[in-house]
Amino acid sequence: MLLTEYNEDETMQLFREDGRREGLKEGRQEGLLDAIGAFLKNGGTEEMAKTMLNATDDQIKEAKKLIKNTEKQ
Repeated sequence: MLLTEYNEDETMQLFREDGRREGLKEGRQEGLLDAIGAFLKNGGTEEMAKTMLNATDDQIKEAKKLIKNTEKQ
């Protein structure tokens, strides 16, 4: 049997910090996709988005999906 000391408060604090970091990362990604989408909707090209916004092909593809979804609503 393995016995270890466990501090629940410390462990829960680590989970909260990890959650915050992940949430911030997701929020930044969503913000970037919104910016790419707005850029494309306002006449920007994919090449310009890659250069000016450092957008990847996958990010451009995802932003286009978001544009289509918002236009359907």
